[in-house]
Amino acid sequence: MLRIKRVVLYSVPKYPREVFKPWREPAAVTVMKRGAVSAALLAILESCDEGVGVTGPPPVPPDLMTENEARAVITNVFTDNGITLTPDVTLSIIGNHSDTTDVVLDGYNDSLRVGYEYVTGTDVSSFTEDLIAQLDADAANSGPYIKATTAVRDDQASRLERTMQAFIDTLKAHGKI
Repeated sequence: MLRIKRVVLYSVPKYPREVFKPWREPAAVTVMKRGAVSAALLAILESCDEGVGVTGPPPVPPDLMTENEARAVITNVFTDNGITLTPDVTLSIIGNHSDTTDVVLDGYNDSLRVGYEYVTGTDVSSFTEDLIAQLDADAANSGPYIKATTAVRDDQASRLERTMQAFIDTLKAHGKI
């Protein structure tokens, strides 16, 4: 049974003297837990944006070589190989189904049937992928030998030179010019 006993001497209990704070997660753990969720939600919201909202400055397009600059580079390559080109020549290209397309080439030599087109701006509508494929097929057969090249950046003039030189070297190797 339980007995009740009187306390004769009672001393004051000794409590710790520090101030206790409730335990919290380290900040890094909190950021990792909540930050991942926030990043996922932000990614979902950004994917829902149909270009209406402003999410930052628009990307800056690369500076492309102008048509006049490209003509100068390409004409120098042809001139170095002893080929003189007439600028802005209209040429009729016969397609697969006997359909004819008239195009204006940036440079063309009628006697060698060699030319080029630097495709920029308004040229894109006339020099379609089908027409470029047709020009490549004609160049593989009996001609005309026309190299259509797309716009390049300002710092890629040497790439444009190499491309046109390779075109001329291929024609020379096959005995076309």
